[in-house]
Amino acid sequence: MCYLMPMETAAASDPFVASLPVFAKFESVADIDNYRPLPDDWALATADIVGSTKAIEAGRYKTVNMAGASVISALLNALGRQDFPFVFGGDGALVAFPGSALEIARNALAAVQRWVAEELDLALRAAIVPIRDIRAQGLDVRVARFQASEAVFYAMFAGGGGSWAEAEMKAGRYGIDPAPAGARPDLTGLSCRWNPIEARHGEIVSIIAIPGASRDLRGFQLLVSDIIALAG
Repeated sequence: MCYLMPMETAAASDPFVASLPVFAKFESVADIDNYRPLPDDWALATADIVGSTKAIEAGRYKTVNMAGASVISALLNALGRQDFPFVFGGDGALVAFPGSALEIARNALAAVQRWVAEELDLALRAAIVPIRDIRAQGLDVRVARFQASEAVFYAMFAGGGGSWAEAEMKAGRYGIDPAPAGARPDLTGLSCRWNPIEARHGEIVSIIAIPGASRDLRGFQLLVSDIIALAG
């Protein structure tokens, strides 16, 4: 797996991030009261590997994972802080950041696209989508913080805006062009290690649940509770 090593920083926690409620029970991921809407002047940076399925089938899953994680590392390092909300999707990533840092984020995405192309021989597409544009579609981007352990926190997104931003990127809108040849992002702190995970009961199951058009939060909450109960 790929992860980001904590970096020393003198900057105080971002006010929005500091205001986010923290929950420690995973079933609370479906409780909308744990989420806060991103400020209107923020944006989402989204990126993914073109043709990732074929690359993984060809045995390049480690390279695909590294490319996806590099997006987060490049953006957070360029923005100068590690506390902005992000999600790692295996073959891509989503990072929320203030609109005041738009040009910094744009340059970081352009550089990581070039690095992925020249060093990993993969195509990375990227886009930056304003939160205002997402809300104009009747969608939202709300964020919560899940505390997995004493020092590990994960951002959780809700509202449908992240999926819409990704779809817009794949449709060719809001795109960022790669930087000129030779450009390189700052990937300080990025580490990728792959170790087998032993099954506790003989099987490891990955479950992907995608919300439907009805956005039935109660139904999703029950689904999460049932899965946790079965996993025991």
